[in-house]
Amino acid sequence: MSILNDKRLLLCAAFVEGRVAADIGTDHGYLPAYLITEGICERCIAADINEKPLASAAKTAQEHGLEEKIEIILSDGLKNVSLDGVSDIIIAGMGGELIAQIIDDCPRIKEGSFHLILQPMTRPEALREYLYDNGFTVEAEKCVHEGRFEYSVMSVVYTGSRPEYDNDKRYRHFGRIDLSAPACRAYAEDRLGKLRIAAEGMLKGTDSHDEGERLMETVRTLEEMM
Repeated sequence: MSILNDKRLLLCAAFVEGRVAADIGTDHGYLPAYLITEGICERCIAADINEKPLASAAKTAQEHGLEEKIEIILSDGLKNVSLDGVSDIIIAGMGGELIAQIIDDCPRIKEGSFHLILQPMTRPEALREYLYDNGFTVEAEKCVHEGRFEYSVMSVVYTGSRPEYDNDKRYRHFGRIDLSAPACRAYAEDRLGKLRIAAEGMLKGTDSHDEGERLMETVRTLEEMM
């Protein structure tokens, strides 16, 4: 039986390109264990801000005889993580704004050729806008359905230059997904539904009515792209 059965994390694993990965916000440490046992990585870092999930990650490593290959680190984001030798940085299962903050708090990311694998749970548009404005290019983005939810995973590199694509409504809300792919179309439809609900709620309020009108216009624009 595979160590990892979560489709969201399996998609993250599928994006890994190098031999040493740092999993930030590792929870039970299943992803690093999977990467090593499947021969994708030689070594992994499992980092988390809380001690309880780190204890679970350490247990996972021990159960699979990976204590020498998985480094367990207590860290707020990347602050205590040495990136020496790291090829891939995975930040999954957090809000888009928090992921952006973790990246922004680590200047070393802009000094090396790190491959970022990012999976925002909320506010993906905030993360995409941050990446665009700060010299990061989303090279690829794919989607997956897990449980009741639709997720997107981004493959990102730092170039220091403005990406060739536009920072438009499609990019901010749908990302760089292929709308012809069923999983990506389901993700886009899910995003549209959430935006529509938010806009309708704003339209009911006096103070938020104008913002609601703008958001509803965004919904209409995105619907035309579908």
